[in-house]
Amino acid sequence: MDEEEPYWLARNATEQQRLARQHEVWTKSIGYLLHPSIAHTLPRNAKIADVGTGTGIWMTELAKASPSTYQFDGYDISDAQFPPPKTLASNITLNFGDFKKPFPENLRSKYDLVNIRLIIISMGEGVWESTLRNILTLLKPGGAVQWIEGNFFVARGFRGTSPNSSGGHHLTLAQNKLNNTLKQRFGYNFPNWMEMYTKADLKNIEEDVISTDRLPEQRPHFTEIGIGAVLGGLGNLAKTKAEGYWTEEEVNEYKKKAIEDMKSGAYLRWDIHVSIGFKPIKARL
Repeated sequence: MDEEEPYWLARNATEQQRLARQHEVWTKSIGYLLHPSIAHTLPRNAKIADVGTGTGIWMTELAKASPSTYQFDGYDISDAQFPPPKTLASNITLNFGDFKKPFPENLRSKYDLVNIRLIIISMGEGVWESTLRNILTLLKPGGAVQWIEGNFFVARGFRGTSPNSSGGHHLTLAQNKLNNTLKQRFGYNFPNWMEMYTKADLKNIEEDVISTDRLPEQRPHFTEIGIGAVLGGLGNLAKTKAEGYWTEEEVNEYKKKAIEDMKSGAYLRWDIHVSIGFKPIKARL
C-alpha cells in the first residue's frame, strides 16, 4: 500500500473476487452497463475508454454485448489487477493511466465514450472536478461520459424483515468510521453531479439514483460487499497506526459484529448515482 496514494482497498486475489462480485451485484441493481441515452449515440466503430478500469470487468462484459468493431481501452494507475492479455478479446487493451493527471496528447479527443466508476475511495476535496477535466480531454466533440459512484455518506445499517434481525448498528458504525477517517485524511466528499457537469459545460445531462435496497433479494449481497470494502479499508488504514484510527484489533472486532448484524438479517444500504453528459460539439467561447 503506497502511503501517498489515497486508495485504501487491497490489490490482491481476494479483492479481485470482491470486485467481480461487486460488479455483478451493482449491474443487476442498476439494470444496465451502459446508460440507454448513450447506447444509441455510439458510432459503428466506437472507441471507448474505461478509466480506473481495475480488473477490466466492465469493458469485457460490455464488449460481449457490443459490435466487434468497437474498441475498448482500459486505463489504471496500477496493473496489479489486470487479467492476462491472452484472456482478453482482440478489441480490448489495458494500459497505465492516472486520472488525477492530464492524459497524453495522443489520447486527447480520441474517444466516443469515457466510462469511470467506483473510484470514490481515492477521491478528496476538489479532486472530482480536476478528474472530470482530465477525462473530458479524452472525449471527441459530442462524446459522452458515464460516471457511476456510490454515495457512502448516506450509507447505514437497517433492520431486516426477520424478527431476529438486529438494528444494523455495527454496520452503521463501521461505515461512519471509514467516512470520517477518510474525510479527516483527504477531505473525502461526494459531489453534486448536476452542478459539476453543468459547470464543465456538458450537455444533455442525466442522473439516475438507485437505492441498493430497491431489490430486496439484493440486500444481503450489497451488505456482504459493503462489509468487505468498509472493513477492508479500515484494516489498511489501521496499518498506518495514525492517531484516532481504529487498530487492527478493533477492525477485527467490529468486522465480527458487522457480520453478526448481516447474519441476523440486518442490511447496509446506500445510493448509487449514474451520471452522464455529452461534450459540446462546439466549445464555449
